Amino acid sequence: MIPILVVAGPTASGKTELAIELAQALGGEIISADSRQVYVGLDVGTAKPSREQRARVKHHLIDIVSPRERYNAGRFARDASAVIGALEQEGKAVVLCGGTGLYLEALVNPFFEVPKLPEEEKIRVRRQLSEKASAQGRAALHRELAGIDSQSAARLHPNDFQRISRALELYYLSGRTMTELLSVPGKQRPYAPFTVILNPEREELKESISQRTERMLEGGWVEEVESLLASGTDPGAPGMQSLGYREVIALIRGEISRGGAVDAINRKTWQYARRQRIWFDRKPAQIKAGPKALSAERIVSLWHAHCSSYC
Repeated sequence: MIPILVVAGPTASGKTELAIELAQALGGEIISADSRQVYVGLDVGTAKPSREQRARVKHHLIDIVSPRERYNAGRFARDASAVIGALEQEGKAVVLCGGTGLYLEALVNPFFEVPKLPEEEKIRVRRQLSEKASAQGRAALHRELAGIDSQSAARLHPNDFQRISRALELYYLSGRTMTELLSVPGKQRPYAPFTVILNPEREELKESISQRTERMLEGGWVEEVESLLASGTDPGAPGMQSLGYREVIALIRGEISRGGAVDAINRKTWQYARRQRIWFDRKPAQIKAGPKALSAERIVSLWHAHCSSYC
């Protein structure tokens, strides 16, 4: 089995810097497991690693698709597996870093094979769901999913159109819910994860989220979104459904004040972070601790012991 070091945790928990420190210490490279950082042009608002951070350690699966494309956990697992294979051949340590739990799960603990469905049928259902969301609001799709698959609805935000529509699409075309499919054992992958989960205190995380929002707005988030819109990127494109982008678009259009945008972004980010905390609380890990209690030296020592079990 291939040992992989997983650094996970909720948004704004400090996992990026820890992953970089560990990758440097181990002579490894980082695979981003963030469902938003895959999009080209969505830099500030998805808190991508800076140029300086990427100069310190090579990052993979960042800036790989257009904001107009859909990207999902299954595709991530395939892409990440290819990178892991290449890094193993080069003798480099693999450090996965992310807050998208479903992406990490898809790689480390594959959940199901997506049923093969006719492309024309998928297009038809997607169009119907998009039309319903436009006419009745995204919350209507979330309520629809709750009536079909309450467990999936509970872990998805009502505004997460992409994942909600994906779950509904699977159900209407295959007759099986996402929860049902997740319960079917998947194909075993040859990975042995050593998982570090950052778990900051509630108030510490809320403050970190607030500071992060201000940094992104001061760092050019508005200008980034203006550039995307000017280039012809549709506000409804998959990438533009990323957290906070709707509020920044509303700010640009004069539909909301800066203070109102900040409050809305902070509130939605905190709601998302709470769901992430619940997800990660339920997952096994070798280490779970607040960022201030973590020692990179101790993690490296434990990592080497972990690797020795698979040599």
